[in-house]
Amino acid sequence: MSSTADMMPPPMTLLTGATGAIGRSIVERLVSDQRPVLAVDRSPEALLELQSQFGQELVSTSAFDLRDLESTPAYLVELIEKFGPFQQLLLNAGVWPTAPIVDMSDEIWQENFAVNVTSPFMFLRGLAPGMARAGGGAVVCTCSRNAHRSSTNNAAYDASKAALLALVRTAAGEFAQDRIRVNAVSPGVVSTPSTAEIEQEPFRSTYLRQIPMDRYGTPADIAGVCLFLLSDDAGFITGQDLIVDGGQIACQDSSRLLDTPKERT
Repeated sequence: MSSTADMMPPPMTLLTGATGAIGRSIVERLVSDQRPVLAVDRSPEALLELQSQFGQELVSTSAFDLRDLESTPAYLVELIEKFGPFQQLLLNAGVWPTAPIVDMSDEIWQENFAVNVTSPFMFLRGLAPGMARAGGGAVVCTCSRNAHRSSTNNAAYDASKAALLALVRTAAGEFAQDRIRVNAVSPGVVSTPSTAEIEQEPFRSTYLRQIPMDRYGTPADIAGVCLFLLSDDAGFITGQDLIVDGGQIACQDSSRLLDTPKERT
């Protein structure tokens, strides 16, 4: 006989950055598992196309610009009123405008921090109380391997992702007694339409030598880890950051860097 819990519909996942390559892969996985998702992105047109692709039955949409921090608290109240408390948050949105430090405008610095750090903070602050009252849940933030290593001309992005990781760890401790788990996923180099230059030579041969698994990541690689951390299989994991980079950070092999680049297929 099925239990009451078995008969309950799966909780809705709130997903930001839903129309990017990783976001779309997450939506695809959720829909294939018959799990509802609220897709949040700043482009109404992209959201309409996403819903057209995956169907209205499981995909709800909400257009909002995460850079609008002043409007975010009221926006979150509206979401709760319309969809009820959320027990799964996947804070996937991110931006990466770049410049060398001496040329970086205040606007570039502030945009990185607004979307990559302050917006996740405000979502946690606004949605965690309802999640706790509903019995707990799981939060996953898309971070970056740049939180663990520096990259030239990316000071704002690197600093914002390091701050996001610190937020995840602090939130995990604060929310643990509310049965809310908070984790991060840090992608390495992921091949997407917005990173087409990484497929060009000599970048490709040179860069792949830094990745022991000898390939770039895919959006599906990241989506699978995100959904694992949302699942009950990760029920005793909180405050962690899973680096998904093909071993690039963990396995620095100087012999690979000294090899003559091989032709890759």
